[in-house]
Amino acid sequence: MITGYLTAYLVFIIVVSVVISVLFLRLKLPAPRILIPLIIFLILSPVLGGYLYLTYFDSMPEIVVPDVTGLTKQQAIVRLEEAQLKVNIAGEVKQPNVPEGAVASQRPEAGRRVKENRAISLMISSGKQKVPVPDLVGKEFNQATKMLEAVGMGAGDLSHEIHLELPEGVVLAQEPLPGEMSAIGEKVDLLISVVSEEIK
Repeated sequence: MITGYLTAYLVFIIVVSVVISVLFLRLKLPAPRILIPLIIFLILSPVLGGYLYLTYFDSMPEIVVPDVTGLTKQQAIVRLEEAQLKVNIAGEVKQPNVPEGAVASQRPEAGRRVKENRAISLMISSGKQKVPVPDLVGKEFNQATKMLEAVGMGAGDLSHEIHLELPEGVVLAQEPLPGEMSAIGEKVDLLISVVSEEIK
């Protein structure tokens, strides 16, 4: 690694020297006082950069990134800080398979080797997407189920109540109530009308 760096540095010096020589010869520029320190800085800057890299960055120990997906945000922060890593909460993402408030993904991924104090970006799950529950009261059962399917929900527990003024199979009540926010895939319990005690 050091040999490669020295080779690149030598090539850099040659290129800088050639460019400066061409400029002076073609443009016939005098050697102003401010130009000489600039040339020295350009030549020495790779040395300074290499020193800082080797001293501070390359000498830092490497750490294997732990897997924190599925952990709560606080658990993930504690685990990463124990591993001498920093945490960056990058945002939230809808992830039905990951509980709300848990880590849905991380960058860099688990198992990667990184320098100590590297920031690990976490995306936190906001849970399943939520939609308003449709108003099913007064609708026939078949229509109600189609309305639920249209928003990604379904009929849950069914109970029945005699209602002489309505035909059989009409939704009398529902839980959750219309307009409440519920996660996609959840069920809505329905109270259905019947005209007699015999439930068909």
